[in-house]
Parts: sequence; structure tokens; C-alpha cells
Amino acid sequence: MDIIGKIEKIEQDFALMESGFRNMRKLAKQYDKAKIYFHKDLDGVTSAIIIKKYMENNGIKTIDSEPIQYGGEEYSVRKTPKGVMPVLVDFGHGKVNMVIYTDHHDHSEEERKTSVKGQSRLLPKTPSNAEFISQVISPTDIMTAKDIDVISTVDSADFAKYGLKPSDISKAVLDKQLSKDIQKNHRMMGLVTNKLLLTYKNKPGFLTDVVMKSKPSLMSMYNVIIKLAKKHGYKTPEEIDQGTENYEEQRKGKVIEFGKSSDIPGMKNGESFMIGTTIFQKGGGFMGGKNTYDRYTIFDIYPDADYLITQWPLGLIQMSANPFVLRKNPYHLGDIAIKKILSKYKSKLQKEDITLDRLKYEFERDIGKKHIKNAMGFNWQDFEALYKGKIKGLQKKHGDWWPNMVKDISNKPYRYLSDKQKNILKQVTVSAWDVIMASSGGHKNITNISGLNFVKDSKKIANDISIDLVDYMKDKHMKA
Repeated sequence: MDIIGKIEKIEQDFALMESGFRNMRKLAKQYDKAKIYFHKDLDGVTSAIIIKKYMENNGIKTIDSEPIQYGGEEYSVRKTPKGVMPVLVDFGHGKVNMVIYTDHHDHSEEERKTSVKGQSRLLPKTPSNAEFISQVISPTDIMTAKDIDVISTVDSADFAKYGLKPSDISKAVLDKQLSKDIQKNHRMMGLVTNKLLLTYKNKPGFLTDVVMKSKPSLMSMYNVIIKLAKKHGYKTPEEIDQGTENYEEQRKGKVIEFGKSSDIPGMKNGESFMIGTTIFQKGGGFMGGKNTYDRYTIFDIYPDADYLITQWPLGLIQMSANPFVLRKNPYHLGDIAIKKILSKYKSKLQKEDITLDRLKYEFERDIGKKHIKNAMGFNWQDFEALYKGKIKGLQKKHGDWWPNMVKDISNKPYRYLSDKQKNILKQVTVSAWDVIMASSGGHKNITNISGLNFVKDSKKIANDISIDLVDYMKDKHMKA
């Protein structure tokens, strides 16, 4: 009997309880089919599988699913066919065309109170979206409590609670030697499932296949992933583990001894240093070839760090607490990033305008690159939802027809616009500050500053903000 068979046998007394969510009768009368859009991580995939089961219990069949990611990829997803209910799970901001939307990330009270006509909108405060759907809304669990515990541990990066190390999270091969602790065996299987999911997530059609073919359990997901990997000739789990070791060796070779914040502008991709309690890294190094990228490798290299700041390409800076130490983070990293650091640049960023033409071009670039047919695109509803009350140039200075013409043009695919239409969109703007604020945020222990790529001198401002963050965080400590 193989290792997964042994785990299944041990768990045979813990049968999955199948159930539905509360009252869906109204929607079930309107729709008998649905398409699910889900975030590209463990919580997003499991949330999609759970809600698929929930809708099935209520007479609604999921005929398709599609991963969605922040940035241009968000607008390159395909439209939902007519008569099919669009559902969005585990995504940081809603889309007005979704009939069901649920997410657990940090949301303002205004966002939580916002209602969208015809939309069932639920924004709970839970460690994972899967936990909310399965254990709060459903009268009985759709996924087992053990599964939900693993998913929430991964999504909230609450690894220290179980004494987990970076090597535990990066492992792609199941240990042949089982522990006497049933929960530990199950957690090991769940963490391996997460690693395989993240490694293969960008393979064409992979995540959709996992959602459509898996039952609501991590065990089922693991088996589906292994079958898909063999069928399509992906890297084996053993090759992934070797690739993770290769990746860590590469990163160790790019450590800067006695680094300081003034080094940041001249640093190369993959280089890192630790100053005080804080790691700074520029990019993630080389992730292709025989290397397997793992986001937590850096904490293996700097195990004593309290905080990590990463400056990624394309205008993203991420700050997080070390999830492998038992000490608690006493700071809200989002408040530090936005209120303490980014606010220093507010007046400058408010003076720089970003045109609707530029936003539409950037957000729809993937559509043309990948030749995606029937994509949602970045339309007027998206623009207004993100920047309502902050849009400039929409006044009726040209006549009553002007706002309607702008809206009509913005609803057409960018690649089909004429130069004249593009010039019209260039007259409607929002400030760079508002663009950055609309795309930035996160949890208390992890936060993003995003959208810096829209700023004219994006490299300089990214370096300046990174320097300020490092200088602010270098003497900050987690507390017992």
C-alpha cells in the first residue's frame, strides 16, 4: 500500500460530511448552471471546490471554473456565458458582474456595507475563505475540520503554531514513514498538496482541472494533482524537491554581508541582506530551469529575522512578518506601509495623473498577448468601481454627450480602439496616488504596495519607498 493509501486507511473513521449552504432557492430558480472564478492559491482553489459542491446540492451545476489573479490577469479572464451564474471566491475586491462574491481579506467597513444590486456579497473576517464557506455558512461541514485547519494555516501563514519550518512548507514528496499523530500525517499531506498546487499553478488548464475534478477534500485534490502531473509530464515531486534545494543554494550565493538601505538602488535580482531584525530582498532570483521557487526559502537563510521586505519587478513591494517564529507581531504592517511610509509621497503622487487610456492598455495587455477570446476586459464599471469620486476629466465641458461617449469607448476592447478613441480616453484621469491606493493592502502580517509601475519614475520611487521601509523596520521586534 502506498503512503496516500495508508493515510486514507488511518482516516477511514473520519468520513467527509456532505452538506449544502443555506437558502439558495431564489438563485436556483434563476440559474441551473454556474461558472466559478477563484484566486490562484490553496484557499482560492479549495473555496471553489467547496462552493461547487454547495451549488450542486442546490441544483446548480458548475460547468466551468477559471483562476483569477490581481493585475492584468484579472481582466483577461473569459466572460461568463449568457444564462450562467458568475461566482467569485477568495478575491480581494469584488466585480459588479458577479452574482455571488465572498472573500475574507481585510476590507474596510465601507466595503463590507457596500451592496451591489443583485449580488450576494459576504466579506467575513476568518483565517481562510474556505473556512467561512464550509464551516460558517454551511449547516454541516463540506470539508473536514482537519482539512480546513491546514488551509487556514497555509493562508494565514500561521506556521509557528505547529512548529513548522520553511523546509516543511517547501516539501513536495510525502514522507514514507508515518507519524503516530494522525493530525500530523494529515497536515503533511495537506502541505505537500499546497506545494504541488503552487508549483504547477501556471500550467495551462491545471487549476481549472483541479477544481472541476476534485471532491471537497485535500486527499482528493492530492490524488487529482498527481494524476494530472503524470498525464501532462510535469516535474515529479522528487524533481521539485531537488529544484527547491537548487533554488536555496542560488539564493545563499546572493547574500550581501553587512548590507544597508543605501545599497538598495544598486542591488540585482535575487540579492538580499539583513539589517537589524529585517531582511530586504530584491526580486526572487532565477526561478526557471532546474530551480523551484519557494517564497519561504529566504527564512531558511535568515531564520532569526522578524520581518521581510521584498521589492518585486512591475511596481510591487511586499512586507511580511516571519511566520516561523512563535513571537507575535505587535504592528499592523498595512498601517506602517501606507500611513507611515507611503503617505510621505502623497502630495507628489496626487500631482501625477494616470490616464484611462494607460490603465486600459496595461490591464488588457495580456488579452492581446495571449490571444484570449471573449475576455472580460477593463471596462467602465471596473474603472468607476476602483476610482469612484476621484475621476477627473469626465465633466460635461464638451457637451452632455461627453461622459456617455467616454463610457462607451472604455467598454470596447483596447486592441480595437482607433487613435482618436485612445486620445479621448487620455483626457480622463485619476491620480497616481489613487491608482496605488486602490491596488494596495493586505493582512496585518503581510501587506503590498502595488501600482508603482504606473508612476513616471517607477524604479526610483520603488527604491525610495524600500529604503524608507527598511530604515523604519530595521529595529522593530516581534514580541513574546
